[in-house]
Amino acid sequence: MPRQPMPLGTYGEIWYVPTPAGKVRALTNYRDYDGVTRPVERTGKTENAARNRLKEALRDRARAVVGEEVTDSTKVSEVAEKYLAELDESKKAARTKRTYRESWDRDLKGAVGSLMGREITTGTAERVLRTIRDTAGLGSAKHAKVVLTAIMGLYVRYDAIPTNPVREVAALGESKKVKPVRKKLTKIEWDDYLRLRAYLVDHKRAPGLDLIDLVDMHAAVGPRLGEFLALDWTRVREHEGVILLEGTVIRITGVGLFVQPHTKSMAGMRTLKIPNWAMDVLRKRRETATGEWVFPSSSGSLRDPDNTRKALRGVLAGSEWEGLHPHAFRHLVATQLDAAGLSAREIADYLGHAQVSMTQDVYMNRKSVGHRAADALEGLKPTE
Repeated sequence: MPRQPMPLGTYGEIWYVPTPAGKVRALTNYRDYDGVTRPVERTGKTENAARNRLKEALRDRARAVVGEEVTDSTKVSEVAEKYLAELDESKKAARTKRTYRESWDRDLKGAVGSLMGREITTGTAERVLRTIRDTAGLGSAKHAKVVLTAIMGLYVRYDAIPTNPVREVAALGESKKVKPVRKKLTKIEWDDYLRLRAYLVDHKRAPGLDLIDLVDMHAAVGPRLGEFLALDWTRVREHEGVILLEGTVIRITGVGLFVQPHTKSMAGMRTLKIPNWAMDVLRKRRETATGEWVFPSSSGSLRDPDNTRKALRGVLAGSEWEGLHPHAFRHLVATQLDAAGLSAREIADYLGHAQVSMTQDVYMNRKSVGHRAADALEGLKPTE
């Protein structure tokens, strides 16, 4: 019976040969990952020193062969570039790609980029992440943890290190950094909206910033702001009384603003029948429209969601609606639909929420939303 070959990545007995220089040479046979067994040797002053150097060489040889370009001595910055390249090719949302790349560039590159993979221990990772938490905030630290976990996961994938040290990092907790508290208003009722609208009509800057129609449509539809700014006239079907929300506006560094051809989730890809008064708002806008976007910037290009939120905050500063976030209108619409007796399923469909329950998500068609939601909002037309 023929002798069985050694498993890949293993070595046989170590033997020692004295050298003419008075040192000791440690030798063994190592079976590489291409299936070929090759001799490997290292020299030291003593057998113990030679054996230790040989074992280190065998360890690094295994990692180098399996990992090709990645070993435990490869710098984190080099592996990070591989991770970011894979991220760019992934199906993750463009905003997520931007967030993770910015997290690496802003928070991690300077802190760990020059370290070797084997130098990233759980303790090192925890110190770095807690420093980010205390200087940049908990949100930045959480993003950094996701990115660093993925980078160290590449080392593991290439067999350069045995386990991912970042996975053992304890919960980051709250930031020690004292930040000024910004007032944030995330819920309003219909009476609040009517007073808000009257405030905007009388405000000297709100009409020029094109906030009144935008607020009206938010009260009628409750969209995510980026979804609504991505709405173009080809997706407004006046004769049917519906609009199609099929994308969202995002900004990517080096690219600028563009429409991502999908919403936050597949549930957000929806066709909505909206109240007649809301469609009247769009009809009036179409009469004076000169470009493709329903709510363009002042120059007619895509409107930036961040700038729009900033404009709204500026106009509302010092008022009872100071800190109003556009998401407050999603709460407003949901409250109105619930009061009108619509089911949780119908409300989730109208707002583009991903889940009500697993059964409903799997077995119910969500592509088009019926008229009950529009009917429930029909009598809420604001007075001029």
